[in-house]
Amino acid sequence: MKIILTLAIALFSTGLFAQISNDVTATATRSRDLINMASSTKYGSTMTIYNPKRRVDGSVYLFENWTNYALIITNDKQKFSLKNINLNIERNTFESKYSGDSIFTFNFNNIDRFVVNNKVYKNFYYNDDNRVYELIYESDEFIIMKGYRILFVEGSSNPMLNRRNDAYKKKYSYYIKKDNKIKLFKLKKKRILKLVDGDLDRMKKIEQFVKSNRLSYKKENDVRRVLSFTAKN
Repeated sequence: MKIILTLAIALFSTGLFAQISNDVTATATRSRDLINMASSTKYGSTMTIYNPKRRVDGSVYLFENWTNYALIITNDKQKFSLKNINLNIERNTFESKYSGDSIFTFNFNNIDRFVVNNKVYKNFYYNDDNRVYELIYESDEFIIMKGYRILFVEGSSNPMLNRRNDAYKKKYSYYIKKDNKIKLFKLKKKRILKLVDGDLDRMKKIEQFVKSNRLSYKKENDVRRVLSFTAKN
């Protein structure tokens, strides 16, 4: 009990939780809810960060810093807000830093999604792979997602390689979740038009929409607009 109260006070005093909307305030500002979200094993656990022995360039985290605003939506529709969060790509977990080198690691056991800087992230387990995906487009039929990964590049003393230190490189790929399966998905015209299941009339409307608005099938934001248009036509 002492550990739980200590953690809750630390989170509250450092301003980890912030108001994002009125309905969030109704739940997140109560001390009871802060304790449940921040220190109960229902939502995650605490750990300590240790610096690597060797210098490593880059980071395993998605965002450059920890000042990121998040809305956390639980499976039972509760809402909590934070202003100190990051995605650990290597561990596929959202983490919040507090009290120096300590972090709180969230799990998805009772959390439906994270909305960080107005982007939605969900966890899906498929084919022995457990990963956090950024949702690019979501509908009843399918979800287009972006999955991140970390590539570790070992340093070398060879001056020709210009790579003295170890380094983390961030990579990503697009995926589609459809019929309870997750597959790689490329942002290109053929794959996007295929999503209307061979409906030639809808294909023509999409092609005209893309042409008249000078959109690209390869650009993420343009694809969002195309899919939103497709859903309405």
